Amino acid sequence: MKSQQAGDGAALMPNMCVSNADVRQSTWYKSAFRGSLFAESLMDDSQFLWVNTRRSTFAGLNMDGSRLVGCSMRDVVMEDCDLQGLTINGVKVDDLIASREGAQ
Repeated sequence: MKSQQAGDGAALMPNMCVSNADVRQSTWYKSAFRGSLFAESLMDDSQFLWVNTRRSTFAGLNMDGSRLVGCSMRDVVMEDCDLQGLTINGVKVDDLIASREGAQ
């Protein structure tokens, strides 16, 4: 895998390692990142519109204060996640979990 430093003028292509990139306020339109790894990346205040992340894994993801609107989350599995304050269609998930645990 060829290592690429941001800003050295080379074009992006498959199987590259891009590190230390600062692409603030940029637009990625009709871009394919299939099989890519995003590690220790900041995407604060970003928008993801009409993005397909089928069969993707999000580990160590911090989504505090984020908003999901009009998303398909069929067959999504959440394991060992902090759901404090998570609200789905106006229903607080931690309240549902607490009521279910109380019923057992």
